[in-house]
Amino acid sequence: MPELSAAAIALFEDLIRHEVEDKAIPSISYALVDRDGLLAEGHIQRHDRHFDMRADTCFRIGSITKSFTAVALMQLAERGLVDIEADVSRYLPGFHPVNPFAGAETGPYGGHVSLRKLMSHTAGMVREPKSGHYLDATRPPLADTVAELAGSTLKQDPSSGVMHYSNAGIAVVGRVIETVTGQSYCDYLTANVLKPLRMGHSHCEVPPDIGARLAPADMWTLEGDMPAPVFNLGGSPAGSILSTTGDMARYAQCLLRGGFAPDGRAIISPASLRDMWAPFGKRPAGHDKALADYGMCFGVGDVDGWTSVGHGGAIYGYASQMLLLPAAGIGVLIFATLDFANQIASRLGVDGLRIVLAERNMGARLERTQRPPAITDEQFARLPGHYRDQASGEVVEVKAKPGKLYLMGEGVPLEIRPVAGDDFVIDGRIYGRGADYPHLDLSFPREDELVWKGATWTRVETMSDAEPPRNIEPHLGEYGPDFNITYLFYSQSGLKCLIEYFFTHSCEPLEDGRYRMHGRLYEDELLELDAVDENGRRGIRVGPMFLAQRGRSRASAA
Repeated sequence: MPELSAAAIALFEDLIRHEVEDKAIPSISYALVDRDGLLAEGHIQRHDRHFDMRADTCFRIGSITKSFTAVALMQLAERGLVDIEADVSRYLPGFHPVNPFAGAETGPYGGHVSLRKLMSHTAGMVREPKSGHYLDATRPPLADTVAELAGSTLKQDPSSGVMHYSNAGIAVVGRVIETVTGQSYCDYLTANVLKPLRMGHSHCEVPPDIGARLAPADMWTLEGDMPAPVFNLGGSPAGSILSTTGDMARYAQCLLRGGFAPDGRAIISPASLRDMWAPFGKRPAGHDKALADYGMCFGVGDVDGWTSVGHGGAIYGYASQMLLLPAAGIGVLIFATLDFANQIASRLGVDGLRIVLAERNMGARLERTQRPPAITDEQFARLPGHYRDQASGEVVEVKAKPGKLYLMGEGVPLEIRPVAGDDFVIDGRIYGRGADYPHLDLSFPREDELVWKGATWTRVETMSDAEPPRNIEPHLGEYGPDFNITYLFYSQSGLKCLIEYFFTHSCEPLEDGRYRMHGRLYEDELLELDAVDENGRRGIRVGPMFLAQRGRSRASAA
């Protein structure tokens, strides 16, 4: 094994251990790798968690799966079996999504849906398909999922090169692999990527005997943590792979070697990797600079002047990060067992790379950051409440939970910590140190005042919303499956949709019970009230996803 000093490993594990205990994460596992092999790997568990972590312990890698899908597709392109610039209908006859932007294109890339656009999320596809989506535990065949997408309506102009993340689009790429090869997606990927790289503990779907090998993971809300559900997701090409630290280290090593396995077998060509790692289109703001741009199923960015490539993953209870510095020949893999702890995984990944760079005299020594002081009893008593920005009229809430304070802003719960006096910083499970988020700092300079986002917010009395309009009131309540309930509620004189545990979206009214959603996950998706599915069930649609109505209990904003 290539050498990494005990001091360097101890420093990295100390940083990981702080996050595990401070953010109450069940465990974080890691691997550091270079072109020659594994530098170090380990598993750090919370003090009250005890799971037998072994070489075959698996993690759900979520959307890192997309990079495998791109590698598989580009193998076919190298053999001349697919043209990534051609209209996808060449390989999937009948696949003709409705393009409402046809004839009024705004960009240079043409109005067709190509494999390159699908892999770069610039094709304009909806985020989730009608079936086989993130909130669907039925796992329909990939062919059925893609057939339903064939007549869907594009939500963005495919000529513009603007990125809008789409699991549905990657499902289409996987279906092209199936039709061109005559094999299932999983069979092709296993034979042509996993087996050649000796990734023997990795799987394309959840195997029946996974229980003893799958690291336990938690979901969370402000009300508490709970075990993550384990089931096979539909749309396998977008996020279904389970793997281990050792197997993923072999995958990362192959990428760092220009696509060559250690035995010299070419998994993918250096030219294909260069194409996949070339940024394409425009990525929305709000991503860590380590992966701020996007190529084909790989994020592209910068770490201390080094070009970085990789991908993150978020799937029921697991947050993962693969980050490579190809020119430096090093990489890191992080697997956290807490839902949506991705920003923590990302900054730990950058920390790990900086430690290796410093060890090799290729970067500055990593400085340990100061731990924040504790919140005082007086602050717990004084700061909670509602605050209004007089200019915009927006209202946010500072909410107290046992031992913690949260700012309920941007549609998600943001944990806040003191820096000094009444100056605070956002540092929690969602955002914290190193986040590419421009509003980490806030303060309470005077009684009943909050300064945040460049504005002064003044305390207001506890908000009591007006009664919802009659056309909205019957639709408030719970929707979707037990393992992932969606809530519609009325707040601040508008309809809100709380989806995927803690992502609150504002709903802009359009017409006929339809709304445009604005928020972190489902930006610009259409919400339809009083929808009816093919079985006569009533509910809502988010994009093409149908969510059946559960009950009439109202939710409060998270």
